[in-house]
Amino acid sequence: MNFRPLLLSCLLAATASAADRVALVIGNDAYRDFPLDNAVKDATAVRDLLSTRLGFQEADLVVATNADRVTVYESLEAFKRSAREAKILVVYYAGHGMESLDGKENFLLPVDTDIAAVAKSEAVLRAAGVNMMTLAEDLAAVSSGAKVILMDCCRERPAGRGAKPRAGGGLVTYEDGRIPADTLMLLAAAPERIASDGDGHGPFTLALLEELPVPGRSLFDTFFSVSDRVQALTENQQVPWLKFDGSAKIFRDNVLLASAGPAPVRKPAPLPTIPVVAMPEPGTPTTASRDRPFENSLGMKFVPVVSYTNGKKVLFSVWETRVRDFRAYRTDTEGEPDHPVVNVSWEDAVAFCEWLSRRDGKTYRLPTDHEWSLAVGIGERESATASPRDKDMKIEGVYPWGTTWPPPRGAGNYDSSLNCDAFEQTAPVGSFSPNRFGLYDLGGNVLEWCSDWSDRDQQYRVLRGGSWNDDVSTYLLSSNRYIVTPSNRYVSRGFRVVLEVGSGG
Repeated sequence: MNFRPLLLSCLLAATASAADRVALVIGNDAYRDFPLDNAVKDATAVRDLLSTRLGFQEADLVVATNADRVTVYESLEAFKRSAREAKILVVYYAGHGMESLDGKENFLLPVDTDIAAVAKSEAVLRAAGVNMMTLAEDLAAVSSGAKVILMDCCRERPAGRGAKPRAGGGLVTYEDGRIPADTLMLLAAAPERIASDGDGHGPFTLALLEELPVPGRSLFDTFFSVSDRVQALTENQQVPWLKFDGSAKIFRDNVLLASAGPAPVRKPAPLPTIPVVAMPEPGTPTTASRDRPFENSLGMKFVPVVSYTNGKKVLFSVWETRVRDFRAYRTDTEGEPDHPVVNVSWEDAVAFCEWLSRRDGKTYRLPTDHEWSLAVGIGERESATASPRDKDMKIEGVYPWGTTWPPPRGAGNYDSSLNCDAFEQTAPVGSFSPNRFGLYDLGGNVLEWCSDWSDRDQQYRVLRGGSWNDDVSTYLLSSNRYIVTPSNRYVSRGFRVVLEVGSGG
């Protein structure tokens, strides 16, 4: 049998004060016979999301990892006591889960559960597991606040479980009449379907981490964005599912993050001093080279990457757009001047390019997906005419630094778990070695917006390159694409500008 994590979650923040929001986070990996790889990592990521991006205070979080049955129930009791006056209740569980033989109940399994025994015996399952509907009913009894339950079951059904096993896998859904008041249940995949466990984080968990911090959206709007992201990541092989008690007002009235500004973010550790590298004397747009980049009115430097048969030439900014560059366009921009600007949507990036074009009398824009592939060195292996969704999305074994994994020390600014660099989040632009064109950070630092729509429906835009927040090999491939709505903003996303010139200048 092949068990993978069950994720029980409600990730909601509201306009209420932090004291009105409480969360329970449990992650279980250390099962004796069927250990998991990502449950504790998923739980840790969600805990950090709640506390650093969504404004939950440490005192309002009940956290347990690799919890046995006693610890699970102690944590539940502590959470229920803290939740009595709360307006927003958050519960996150990552670990094994199993459905009952009658197809009516789902159970969460503590780490001291005998997985093989509960797969064979309904009595053992009910004695060892934590009934999820009972948990939902208990929460409804202690609080009238918004309660959201999210299940991400990504396992195959145990062989021979039940005389007439249902097709597929995954946990069961519940009838509408059983959902407690003010409770919303979200499933990572449709009933009887298996959700992907992914590599590092499953696509559903990854979508949560990306989409929940976007400000100004209600829970419903956020969930629909999560659903879109999951479908894009899995090429429509996984479609999330929604159930609620029938009264949606409480979920429409609450938002994940107020649009007035982001929730408090922990201050990163001091960054090491980076020596300033002197740049060569500047050239003009038509004479620019790697040794003589063109420098514009903001001090942005450009080198040639692509020449077209019609005489058009495309120069790439050697760096990602810095805070100092974006601040000239929008004075309220926050951050260290020489770090890449973050929390910018595709729409923000396009608006900056249009502003800069008017300012300088030149044609600035975002690179196309194919131009970005040429800049990173894989453009000749991909079709220039196919859309990003139609291309080979994973040219295996090719990374911005070469073909080795993990990345060597100094390869770029990636997640701290890879031990590539000393930066906790973004690094000053130009902190690592450039590629053959003289471009910095095509891998690492921040993901970069491209101009392309991702599909014929024009619902999503394309992001390229790994970021300081990525540690999964698949996501760091030179060919990897993130498919995201153009209004999306996140702390690991920025952009790089290109300059388009004609044969005459």
